[in-house]
Amino acid sequence: MKIASWNVNGIRARHEALSSWVERRRPDIVVLQEVKALEEEIPSGVTGLGGYLKFWNGSSFRKGYSGVGILLREGSCPEPEWEIPGFDVENRTAVLHCGAFTLIGTYVPRGDGPEHYAVKLRYLDDLRRYVAGLLALGREVVLTGDMNVALRDIDVHRSQNKPGATGLRPEERAAIDAHLALGLRDVMRELNPEKRDLFTWWPNWKFARERNLGWRIDCFYLTSGLAVTVSDASVDVEERSSDHAPVMIDIGES
Repeated sequence: MKIASWNVNGIRARHEALSSWVERRRPDIVVLQEVKALEEEIPSGVTGLGGYLKFWNGSSFRKGYSGVGILLREGSCPEPEWEIPGFDVENRTAVLHCGAFTLIGTYVPRGDGPEHYAVKLRYLDDLRRYVAGLLALGREVVLTGDMNVALRDIDVHRSQNKPGATGLRPEERAAIDAHLALGLRDVMRELNPEKRDLFTWWPNWKFARERNLGWRIDCFYLTSGLAVTVSDASVDVEERSSDHAPVMIDIGES
């Protein structure tokens, strides 16, 4: 099974690139963040993608803001069950229950300003509690999306590794570490333990992307039963239509 995650930074602006990318790569699951549209506003080129079921948590909190979705290739998941969990804020969470595992797609708040930073920390804590509940039921879990936290210093270019910057603060990193302490594994980093230029998002500065002055904030965190089957984890740096690159993992049989 191929699972992809991509912050498209506006599906109406990026719908042609998204449709083309899905047609080329044919992942089994695509988790989308920053859709910035209500379900009825999503272009027909995406809603009409052949061979995929679609689930949306659209931008009802604020027009043109946030929003997430999941594309599921038909036949890849028996009797899928969709959920928007009760802790969701600002249309940031979409859940797919598929067989013995649950996939959680998330767009974690950036946390600019004291009020929204508090929202971010509460959301991460609620997310951790939700994952813990799934684990208590014996579920395998895939947590993926735009985490808006560079977990380690290696996950941000040294030019932007500024103490106190949002996305690098100790309490944010501790919140992600609390997820890993549940038993989740950062498979992208495990497969690339020393790779220092492994980034998924780049600021809109002149030549920032060309110089790879980025952050690794788009992640896959998996329970061990799934993590041991991951054969590949990659960043599609050639796809440049958004300020985030798509990330993808291949999961085999356990």
